[in-house]
Amino acid sequence: MALATKISKIHGLQPSVALSYATPKPSPSRLATYWAAKLQQQTSLIASYAEIEDVPIEARIDESVLDAPRRRAADPEAAQLAQDIAQIMFPSATSNSLFPIIQYEKDLQRLRKLVLVQRKRTIEENTKRNESVTWGPRIMKQGPWNPITDPTSLTGAASLPMPVQIANPETLAPFFKHLALGGNESKGSTLSGVEEAVEMKEPAYDTASLEFEKGVLYSDNRMDLCKMVLGPNNIAALMESLKTNEFVTHFLLGNNIIGPHGAKCIAEFLKDYPNRMDTWYLAGNCIDAASFGLLVDEWVKSTSVTNIWLKRNPLGLHAADDLVRLVTQTRNLRTLDLDQTELGDEGVSRFFTSLAQWDKPVALRHIYLNGTGIGVKAATAIAGYLASPHCALDSLYASNNPIGSDGLVALAVGLKKNKSMSRVALASVGASDEGVIALCSSLEKNLKLITLDIGQSYATEDLGTRYNWITDRSAFAIHNLVSSSPQLAHLNIAQCAMTHLGLTTILEAVVESPTLLFYRASTIWPQSRESAAINAGQKHAKLVETAHTVLLKNVQNVYGKDTSYDEFMTEHKRWLVNDKTDVRKIDSVYRNRDAQLARRGLKKLDKWWNEGDQTLKEVMGAVGPVCTLRKQKAYVGGAVGPTCAMKT
Repeated sequence: MALATKISKIHGLQPSVALSYATPKPSPSRLATYWAAKLQQQTSLIASYAEIEDVPIEARIDESVLDAPRRRAADPEAAQLAQDIAQIMFPSATSNSLFPIIQYEKDLQRLRKLVLVQRKRTIEENTKRNESVTWGPRIMKQGPWNPITDPTSLTGAASLPMPVQIANPETLAPFFKHLALGGNESKGSTLSGVEEAVEMKEPAYDTASLEFEKGVLYSDNRMDLCKMVLGPNNIAALMESLKTNEFVTHFLLGNNIIGPHGAKCIAEFLKDYPNRMDTWYLAGNCIDAASFGLLVDEWVKSTSVTNIWLKRNPLGLHAADDLVRLVTQTRNLRTLDLDQTELGDEGVSRFFTSLAQWDKPVALRHIYLNGTGIGVKAATAIAGYLASPHCALDSLYASNNPIGSDGLVALAVGLKKNKSMSRVALASVGASDEGVIALCSSLEKNLKLITLDIGQSYATEDLGTRYNWITDRSAFAIHNLVSSSPQLAHLNIAQCAMTHLGLTTILEAVVESPTLLFYRASTIWPQSRESAAINAGQKHAKLVETAHTVLLKNVQNVYGKDTSYDEFMTEHKRWLVNDKTDVRKIDSVYRNRDAQLARRGLKKLDKWWNEGDQTLKEVMGAVGPVCTLRKQKAYVGGAVGPTCAMKT
């Protein structure tokens, strides 16, 4: 289709009229109509309720209403757009009537208030849901983990991406065109942006963004294609479009199953543009050890890359040597995500044994090893690196691993000698009191420790790992850790096998802490009717109230006297657990939207692929584009690479 004809169709003009403009200027009507329809649909959800408080939880308001243009916007175009939307929603016979814009602002203000109420409700719902999960019976059924009588795999959790369908190239073309023309987060930066995209603000952060049918660009240089499922057939086109785009520096391509072929396309791009990207988020892309090696060959030449995310890629233990190369030769690599990469106990052990023997400082500060199969052998190797003079690790995330108490005892040896760690996450590692006591003792008087997580993971059963079993025996060790840690701000014990007596022992330290901002611990045991147990429960309940008051005071000392605890939980808590510098770079509206819908029960996140689905097999064998028309796709036994039933 000719460009003039396409423009005319978009703006409702005859071709001859469109051609009369030397530089076609888009009519605001299309965007105004879009917003009017959205806002009318949202207001209809709450029209029958007089007060915001009366609106039921089920009537969810789309948070994108926060991005709707306002009458008094500083940008004249945005202010005019608000007027146009108001006129569509509330037509007036006279052009100078104020009724439409007044009613528009009134409705919009109500919607905005309801969004804030929703956010608070969501926090409350999540808290209640967390507390209502049947942790007690699950943990009691397991009891203290015995790796001999109840063995679990040391190869790590399977690295399967989430079930998806590969996108049709036509749905990606407008975004790729915008990139190829050097487009950024501004709608007017390319004609493709003008015709195909909508400007918005990123929820919670208000970062200016530009959203296409598939693909988002943010003003902080993030390119977001998470869960858009390029597959092997679309990745080459994406990399080609990025060659002429110097705006994007954070590459977000999570759960796109690009496979080894896709990794090769990225490696080819890196050969010509080694310093273009700061961030590579490649979770869930079916990248194996061989194709990972191709990426490492190029990443080690980069001076700009600072964080690489490889969660849910089947690297396997044979990737260990390439991981050593990556960490020791990539000059500025601070963050490395290896969650669920099937490294196994052996692979992690090889990796850290080599790092411990490396005689030069490395840039690595944050490493994610959740669900990788870490056992005693790997825990011992990690401890060796932690104790080495060149270790500068700040964060170690190793939850959902069969570490057990023996592994924690081994790990504690390294932690005791380490002077750099500020975050340690060891939820659901099958630990018992012996390991927890050793861990806490090793961290006593640690001058940098900010976060410790020894709780339970929601994914414990899905990943085939084991719950922690912490009883009153550990209470004094945890109490002493809290009392002796000058920076400790986040302590998660979660649901545990302690009684109220043990929990009270810890709370006595919590209420005296000037730094603790978050503390969570509860018993799995039902309240006994014996008088001593009732008294212990009452004492514990009083201390819980006192602790909340202390935590709120500490929060306000850090974030301001007007900060509520809900606000802290929503906006600040995540940065105690994660490094903001790198983790903020991988925030995705696509991942966040799905997660929020799942938490509200409005969307089910599929975990497992259907039996007989050949998509992953085709992706792993692809040497070029694959057919995306799944209903017409044929699987031919023994074929190398993709096949397609379509005839051309």
